[in-house]
Amino acid sequence: MALRSTSSNHVYLNGRTLEGGGQLVRIAIGLSALTGRPVSIDHVRANRQGKKGLKRTHAAAVKLLAEISDSKVSGGEVGSEYLNFFPQSTKSKDGPLRELSQVSIKSEYNIKLTTAGAIFLVFETLYPYLLYAGSQAAAPFVKVNITGGTNATWSPSYDYAAQVIAPNFAKLGLPPLSIVLHKRGWTTGPVDLGEITFLVYTLASEHNPDGVHQPKGSSERDRNRTAEALCSFPRMNLMDHKRGKVTQIDITVLAPDQPIISGDAEEGTGSTVRQFIEKVTQRTLCLETRKLDQTIFGKYSPSSPLQEDTLGKSSAEDTPVPIRIHTSEVTYHRSHIYILLVAHTSSGFKIGHDIICSDRLPRPKYKGKQKHQPAHDPRRGSQNNLAFSAAADLVHRCVEGFIREISNESPNTQPDQKSPSTSKRACLDAHMRDQVVVFEALGKVCHPGEYETEATETLEDERDWTLHTKTAQWVCQQMLGI
Repeated sequence: MALRSTSSNHVYLNGRTLEGGGQLVRIAIGLSALTGRPVSIDHVRANRQGKKGLKRTHAAAVKLLAEISDSKVSGGEVGSEYLNFFPQSTKSKDGPLRELSQVSIKSEYNIKLTTAGAIFLVFETLYPYLLYAGSQAAAPFVKVNITGGTNATWSPSYDYAAQVIAPNFAKLGLPPLSIVLHKRGWTTGPVDLGEITFLVYTLASEHNPDGVHQPKGSSERDRNRTAEALCSFPRMNLMDHKRGKVTQIDITVLAPDQPIISGDAEEGTGSTVRQFIEKVTQRTLCLETRKLDQTIFGKYSPSSPLQEDTLGKSSAEDTPVPIRIHTSEVTYHRSHIYILLVAHTSSGFKIGHDIICSDRLPRPKYKGKQKHQPAHDPRRGSQNNLAFSAAADLVHRCVEGFIREISNESPNTQPDQKSPSTSKRACLDAHMRDQVVVFEALGKVCHPGEYETEATETLEDERDWTLHTKTAQWVCQQMLGI
């Protein structure tokens, strides 16, 4: 599907391929910076509804990576539907990645987005390059401070990145990634920028916390060869890891403490939207986890069949595993609502599913008791009921998606279809799955002799692959020739 190239080294990509969005651009330029292979992309984000071409966040990511990697760019402005990315150095003669001798990296970067664009999507573009080239910095880690959106629609949030992505990366063999939240910023509601600091421990620092060892009297070329040997991406095969059993479920709730539900409502007097979401999430998880095949849990106590009328009586003792509130944080706008569910597994992985309010909850018509309004004014009650109904719908959609992720069966299985006996579900959720594709591919090119498969080897159930995962795989194939 790539456009015809005029050079064996230059890669041409059709931006309409598969998912056809910003992910294709981010991965392509990230691999271009790593390998020294120039890339040209046309029809940028052509599969997106509304305006095509680069959005502000994409343009910022392109500009920042070009600066960090000393690359040249044309077509990198907002709205551009084509992009040319030209690294100024070539691939190493001793490996598939760039010569580290040609790389200069600072130990700290400060990035300020002008809008609440997704911070993690910008970081995602820089991360593979910093893991490799960061060994050239004068510190065991590279510090990246980014101002922008910490909780954004259609992108990983701070909470998902910190609770799911970072620990899973470490479990799969990447160096530690520390993510520090300073202030939240939301893409919904009033413009309010947040800030996150990433501490990127490099591939070299994984082997030597004090940096790459440089023997006294060694030549610069020998020192760079030593650095490149240490800066190898690890072999990564998800089928080497067991999915494990669910041992605990964590709940994160970010929501306002207004409005307050009316005193005669079922949930009780004085319950705010945030408290309401906590209660309904715990109760719904209790109900839905008891309906699952109980062998997916690490420990459980068989109980009597669950009846619908017992829903309100469900308690912590009814759940197959502990369900706890990990984070409950007050927000200050009715559109700032976010829910994250994370399953801890016996194999050490985290399986997550989240949801963010894409619209605001209905505004309460009256705040508190008004002088000329009765305490139980029906108009105010109607507005509150709408708000809590919308919150309940958000909870149920989040729990439904989470249950699909932890179930033994792929959510894409047809009613009369059984999973092939030689395939199994991976140890990651669908969104995390597409995050590791780049590192799987880089592990293959760094360790080409370690990926020979046997005919009887268990394969990954491809029905779990999202369009984002397939797009990431396609871009890696084009850029790395695998």
